[in-house]
Parts: sequence; structure tokens; C-alpha cells
Amino acid sequence: MTATLPNPTDTTTTTAPASVPAGAHLADISDRRMALVRIWDAMFRGARKYVERHGFVGVHNMPEIVGVTGACENVDTLFKVDFFGKPAFLAQSDQLYLELLTPQLGRVYAEIQSFRMEPDADDRHLCQFALFEIEHLGDLDELIGHISGVVQAATREVVARCGEELELLGRNADELRSMSFGRITYNDAIDLLADEFPDLAWGDDLVAHHEAAIVRHLGPCFVTHYPKDIKFFNMKTNELDPRLVNSTDLLLPGAGESAGAAEREHEYHTIVDRLKTSSMYSLLLENGANPEDFDWYLDAHKDREIPLHSGAGIGMARLAQFITGADDIRDAVPFLVNRDNLC
Repeated sequence: MTATLPNPTDTTTTTAPASVPAGAHLADISDRRMALVRIWDAMFRGARKYVERHGFVGVHNMPEIVGVTGACENVDTLFKVDFFGKPAFLAQSDQLYLELLTPQLGRVYAEIQSFRMEPDADDRHLCQFALFEIEHLGDLDELIGHISGVVQAATREVVARCGEELELLGRNADELRSMSFGRITYNDAIDLLADEFPDLAWGDDLVAHHEAAIVRHLGPCFVTHYPKDIKFFNMKTNELDPRLVNSTDLLLPGAGESAGAAEREHEYHTIVDRLKTSSMYSLLLENGANPEDFDWYLDAHKDREIPLHSGAGIGMARLAQFITGADDIRDAVPFLVNRDNLC
């Protein structure tokens, strides 16, 4: 996977025609916007109920100005800021921080804002969105169970609390009450898509139109065991096929990829090798990062017996898009932050 750091002088954008001035949504007091606020409130209440019921410890006051370790896979969309003369970034994930708490606490979760320097102001991309992150001691199957539980609980809470709001948005609540998930491996997904996308080759990442085709076949589903070369450096290598990692993406109808998750490598020498040979690491060094930037994370694994752990980040805007049935992610968020809107 090839990535480049953002070029602040790049003005490329694909923007839908603006019907109102940028920022005008901040003064919107319409019934529709109030419905979104209530739906988001219920969605988070449901997600929190699940993690609290299952013994997850909430981790708060997570950093939003970070070093390069606050990016996971999306090196090309880092927002760079000046931190008292030192280069820093707006956080994209607190994954690595949560990982190091997991051996002591067992199950942890955090609610953060994830920042992406997305050049496109379109129906899929936001520059700031809510991320619900979980980490726990356990394997991929257990993790898929927890992601399913969080998403189902969030959705059912909306159905229970927001019937009128869903009706206002034209969403049939009956379709949300009995939510279930299919499951398919990446290998099988490539085979499933072969006729419709003859140019899709093994090793390619699945993008929006591929994901839409998969959910047309399976409905909400988990795609598991992606190729190692297109995933984050510390996703655990599959023992039966070392080309793959024990990872999964949750695909939702209308929203596409709504959660990314994986088992984590937890042995020091393996993590060091995976990091130092990753394309992400090379790219960071080419663009001014220091080899020492990951030392705190690597050293935390040195001479320690850390058990198998797994984690996920659930994009709550994508989940809201699915719940509300919005065709455009811009219609699923109470506050819109993309290239065309600065709050």
C-alpha cells in the first residue's frame, strides 16, 4: 500500500454543489437536526451500556495532540501542528495507548475524535469524526463478538428511544430491531467479486464499490483475514497463512467500512521487525519522522510476557449513516467537519 503525507498546497477536491454557505449548519435548529442529535445520544448510550455491562474500563482524557504513533494506517491524512516548536499531529487513534493498558485492565474502551486531512469533501469523507475504540484480552472471534454487541446495542437503543426521529428521517425501525451479521474471508470476498470486478486482484484493498457489492450479497457483515501488506504493522500474522493478518472490517449497508479491528502482535522482536520493514515506517522516515518515535511502544513490550489482545475502532458517523439510512455521510452527523466546513 502506497501512501504520501498530505500536501497543504494541494487544492484538489470533489465537492458537491453547496446550497448554503460553509458553516451555516451550525445555526440549524430544524427538526431534522434535532433528530440527529437525539439519535447520536441514543447511539452512544447503547454502546456504553454494552461495554459497561461486559466489564470494559473507560479510559478518558486521551491525548488529541500526538506524535506519529497516533496514526494507524492513515499516514497520508495526518494533520500536522506545531507543538511548542516540535512537529506533532492531531490524533487519528488511541489504539497504541489503549493496548498497553489492556494487560493490566483486561478490557478498555475510549471515545475519541479522530482527525483526518481528507482532501475530498464528498459523501464519504469527514475531517473529524467520533471513534469508539475497544481493546481486550482475547482473539479475533471474541473481538467480532464485542463489535457486534456494541453495534447491536447502539442500534437497539436508537430504536427504543428514537422512533419518531427515525420516522422523520424515513427509516423503518423494524429493519433495525433484529440486526445480525454475515462473515466472509478476504479470499472468499475476492472470489465473490470476481465476475463483477474482473480487474480486482488478490492483494488489492477493498474500496467503497467493492464493499457495497459485498453487502448486497451478505447484508451487514465482517470481512476477515486481509493481506498483511495492506494493513497496520502490528496486526497479528495468521499462523496458517503468513500472507494474512488476523483482522476484520465491519461493512454496513449504505455506509461501507464502519469498523476496523485485529489481533495485535505482542512479542517484542516480532513487533520491531514488522514496524521496521513496513511501508508506513519508511514513509514516515522519508518525511522527517525519527526512528525513536516508536521506542516508547516497542520498549513497553521488551522483556515482558504480554498475552494475546485484540482491538477495534468503530466509526460512529458510519454507524449513524447506516442507522439513519442516509445516502450521504454529511446528512448523518450533527456537526459537519470536512474540507468545506470549518466550525
